[in-house]
Amino acid sequence: MNKTILNPIAVEEVIERAKRLNPQTTPHWGKMTVSEMLSHCNMAHQSILKAPMATAGPTLRQRVFKFWFFHLRKEFPKLARGPKRFDMKGKVDEKVFEEEKSKFIHIVAKFTNRETQMAGSHPVFGPLNHQYWGVFVWRHLDHHLRQFGV
Repeated sequence: MNKTILNPIAVEEVIERAKRLNPQTTPHWGKMTVSEMLSHCNMAHQSILKAPMATAGPTLRQRVFKFWFFHLRKEFPKLARGPKRFDMKGKVDEKVFEEEKSKFIHIVAKFTNRETQMAGSHPVFGPLNHQYWGVFVWRHLDHHLRQFGV
């Protein structure tokens, strides 16, 4: 069974892992600093939480990528590139680490007990329902927390 950020136990696990981060934590791969990673996750996940319902259906390419990611892979590929709007490299001062970490924990906690279902569109996978978004967000968070060794 896939882990999902919709499970309160998974949310608590992610928060506990995030609490182990500090400003000196270095990545095992990639070029982001820990503050840049936190800011990246914060922007991406706020966007997911606020995304409007998808109106267009998926393309064939999106269907293939969705099947591959959700049914054949078990985790995010290392060095995967996201949308440029979420690229925080060189845009986040290390002095805001504690603020970004606090935001990170606050945003992650919002994924449980939601009043509305997530149903936005992902640029690679197309429209995703609430359950797929839950798996996607968990994998994204797990990917970045493993990137920084927590």
